[in-house]
This record gives sequence, structure tokens and C-alpha cells, in this order.
Amino acid sequence: MRRRTGCIAWLIIVAIVIVLFLAWQYFDYRLATRTLPVGMTMAGMSVEGMTREQALNALEVAFATPVELEYQEQHLSLPPDSVELRYDAEATAANLDAALAAQRGLDGFIAHILRRPPAPVDVPVVVSYSDERLDGFLARIAGQYDQPPQEPVPLPASLTFRPGQPGHELDIEASRPQVAKALVSATNRRVELTVQTKEAPPLDLDILGQLLQSLLDDHEGLIPGIFVKDLQTGDELGINADVAYAGLSVLKIAILEEAYRALDEPPDVEMTRLLSETMTLSGNFTANLLLRDVIDNGDEFQGAENLTASMQYLGLRNTFMAAPYDEEAPLTIVTPANSRTDITTRPDPFIQTTPLDIGLLLEMIYQCSHGGGALMVAYPGAFTDDECNQMIEWMSENRIDSLIEAGVPVGTKVAHKHGWTGDTHADAALVFSPGGDFVLVIFLYRPEWLEWEESAPLMADIATATYNYFNISP
Repeated sequence: MRRRTGCIAWLIIVAIVIVLFLAWQYFDYRLATRTLPVGMTMAGMSVEGMTREQALNALEVAFATPVELEYQEQHLSLPPDSVELRYDAEATAANLDAALAAQRGLDGFIAHILRRPPAPVDVPVVVSYSDERLDGFLARIAGQYDQPPQEPVPLPASLTFRPGQPGHELDIEASRPQVAKALVSATNRRVELTVQTKEAPPLDLDILGQLLQSLLDDHEGLIPGIFVKDLQTGDELGINADVAYAGLSVLKIAILEEAYRALDEPPDVEMTRLLSETMTLSGNFTANLLLRDVIDNGDEFQGAENLTASMQYLGLRNTFMAAPYDEEAPLTIVTPANSRTDITTRPDPFIQTTPLDIGLLLEMIYQCSHGGGALMVAYPGAFTDDECNQMIEWMSENRIDSLIEAGVPVGTKVAHKHGWTGDTHADAALVFSPGGDFVLVIFLYRPEWLEWEESAPLMADIATATYNYFNISP
């Protein structure tokens, strides 16, 4: 009997303990439910430990705060009203209550007793904005802050160029989802907008052409002929480049090339003398000897005819010698260039070329010196790269310290031939520069008489501008 009474007493004590434990746990559970559970988030914001009212109020404040935007170094603000942002507090509160109800009740109490943390819950927040207004806002930013690339600009006063400048452009398609995400976030309301860099436009020969034209505009009545070729890229610039001009001593470049084509052996002493006097002293007599004895076998007129035929074969249709230097012929030669009626320089009827033709011949010699090009293709076996390098060296020995030479830095290699009459002055060169090798041919014509004091500085300025184009400072 005593043993039975003792068991009952123990059962009562255990029951009391259990009841007290459950009461204490329930009281603790009720206290815990006054704040939001661990792992609960709303619009990206952790609300665990907050009261229901605190969480809803924090959302209200967050969605009333502007979104901060950064466009490169510009800091901008996106007010909620500008995109018709609407935060529905009542619907959001209903979603929160539904989420809390799902976690409470008996299951929630048991989980509390067992100290089993609730599963993380992201409570839906009801917030909306106008896509159309957002697109309009981004378009306004683009219109205000986008910077298109700036073209290179010629600077006539210094004969140089301002390089092109890069631009930048808001990538609206890439930025829109970033901003949209920030608008509906309660915590991450800062966005670095996606801005694309637009490369600076490259300097091209058209820009050089603008600078050269600005120099020429100061010489009213002058008829300039200019040809520039980038020997790295093949790009060309021409100003009246296909106009016929008197060939002058510039055409001795063609005599030099044809003499080497005729040679089967390296130049002997006499040939060296003829080449030297022709190219460095601009001797007309020695040039005619080359026509007579090297390019032909005894007839200087036939030598001139042979040279003309070769120029035609090379595609230089506007270049000819109808007669040797200081001689005349019964007839001149009709070419596309001297048949023009829109512009004329009244060229020598017996010896003519164009800036384009003589520039292309210089290019052929340059390419031949590197083992290729039109000369080697047109005349297989007639030239070696060493022979073409010798041609360039002969032209490099022609030093006058004026015209193109005067327009480039001291020490620059200039392989050229110049020439002039009373109304026409010219210089044609291969220029070897750190920034790239190039062809520069200049013919200047003024009716009746061209003053050296006008032509020489102008040619030097043209050369300076062209050199600076190929060697532009960063």
C-alpha cells in the first residue's frame, strides 16, 4: 500500500514538473513570438528580432528613400516618385501575417520546445513602379551625361593635331535591371550604372588633308598638287594629285629607276658619276646621257621614248618624256591629266607627270627595296632589293636643306628629288620617320611666276604637318 502511494506521489510530482515546464516553455514561446523569427527577410532586409510594426515601418522608410546612382564619377539620385514607386503597406502586412501564422500554432510550439530553428522565410513585399517612367529617367541621364567620342582636330597654328578623345555612353539595357532591382530592395539602394567607353576616333589622312588645305587657303591663285601615302597601311591622300604638272627634274627619279633596270652589272665608275651628278647636282646633261647610253643604245630621244613606254607599262599613264632635257619634240603626248579642261598648270609640253604618278613610282622603289612590289612584278629579274636600296641612297644624297628637308627634324632620312621652273616648284620624297615611312609629293604652280619665298616655306610647312601626322605625340 505504501509502495503504491509512493508511485502515485512520484507521478503527481512528475506531472507537476511537466506542466510547469510546458507552462514556462509556452510563456517563453509567447515572448519569442512578439518578434519576428530567425531567418525571416523582407525585400532583402533581415527582419529577425524586429517586431511586426518595426519591420513594416522599416520598409516604409526604405521605399521612401531615393535610390543612389553613380554614372562614372557623377553621383545622382532617383526619387521614388519619379518612377511612380508605390509601396503597398497593407498587402505587405497581410503577407507577413500569413507567413507568421504558418510558422506558429502547435507545430511552432513544438519546434520551440525542441529548439529547432524555423526554416528561413522571405516574405513577399508588394511594391511596384512604372517601367515607362524608369526608361524615361535613364534616357534623361544618358542625354545629360553621355559624351560622344571627339574627332581628332587639326591645329594649323602649330602644324600638329589634337588626338581624338574617347567618349562614354550609358548602357540603358544593362543598367535597367540593376536599377529595377534596387527600387524593390529595402537595403541595396545604390547602383553603379553600366557605362560603355567609346574608343577615340583614329587620326586619319582626311584630318591631315584638312590641315594642309588650311595652309593652302592662305595662297590665293596657287594651284597645289599634293600626294601622301602611308607606306605601312597603304592609305592615300591627294589634293589635285591627278593634275598634270611639268615633270621638271623630279622626273629624274624615273631616269634613275630606268637606268637601274637597264644595268646588268653594278654601276662602274663612269655610271656612278652620271648617277651622282644627275641625282645630287640635278644635271640635265648627265640625265640625257643616261637616256642615250643606258636607257637606249645611242639615241637620247629614243631613251625618252623608252622611259615613257615603261611608265605607261607600270600604270603611270600621265608621266612621259617626249624629249630629253632642254630639247623639244614635234609633238607632245596626250594623257588623261593634260586633257582636263577644269584645271591646268600649263605644264611643259615635253615632260610631264602628276603628284600621284611620281608618288606611286616612289612607292614602287620603296617596296622593291623590301623585296617586293610592282617593279619586281612588272620586270621579273630586272631589279634586286639591293639595287632599289641604292636608288634610295642616291636620292638621300640630294641635300638642299630646303623644301621637304626643311620641314622635318634634323637627321630624318629624306630620299627625294626636287625641281623648279619660273611658275612651278616641286619636291617628291620618301620620308623615313620613327612613326612610319611615307611618300610626300608636292607640286606648286602659280601662273606667270612663283616666288621661292612663297613656295619654300609652304613646302616646309606641308612637310612638317605631314611628319607630325605620322609622329603624333600621345
